[in-house]
Amino acid sequence: MRHLLLLALLAGCAGPQGARCGPSQAVVENASSQPIEQLYLSPEGGPDSAADLLGQSPPLPTPGSMPVTLEGRGPYRLRLVWVTGRASELGNIDGCRTRRITIRDGILQAG
Repeated sequence: MRHLLLLALLAGCAGPQGARCGPSQAVVENASSQPIEQLYLSPEGGPDSAADLLGQSPPLPTPGSMPVTLEGRGPYRLRLVWVTGRASELGNIDGCRTRRITIRDGILQAG
């Protein structure tokens, strides 16, 4: 009987498919060889008018990290510009599952 109760509780926690998720925190980690001068996070396919998350702050050093808020399910797109002027993008970031975005030379990963 306890097993059935436990299964019922777990099923209730899972929620329906496609359920919304609330705002969540993720960490952007700069593990590349260059500081990051600009950082933008916007909904995938949306307008490219997102504000620079670094704003007037100094560049994100290497190594360095900063928190970002993912407002909902997404998907999101992250665009960054290193101090050298080189830019890179990472798309299809899941707002419910992503807890860390790692930036390396030649590769960006979300997980």
